[in-house]
Amino acid sequence: MSGWDQYVTSLTSQGITHVGIFGADGSRWAASPNFPTIDNLKEELPKAFSSQPSGIVVDREKYIYIRNDGSFAVYRKGADGMAIVKLNQAYIVSIGINQKPETL
Repeated sequence: MSGWDQYVTSLTSQGITHVGIFGADGSRWAASPNFPTIDNLKEELPKAFSSQPSGIVVDREKYIYIRNDGSFAVYRKGADGMAIVKLNQAYIVSIGINQKPETL
């Protein structure tokens, strides 16, 4: 198991429903089982940190932009939350079903 796989396992064991780590090129480095599909992943993750993000589609459901600080973005869809962390060469995406994004 790689270090990224261990990190994903650590986060999901703390109650986060889905965690995925993706390279800036859109490649999948590690992800929890059944990680949902993010349409146009390679294009969508950088847009999450643009000056006017509109939202991200996950499994055909749109998560609405809440806020970002340049390296940490928060999205929400009803009772579900998504947080995205921007690293130098990758993104960490955490999704919580029935969890506010502030708890991710």
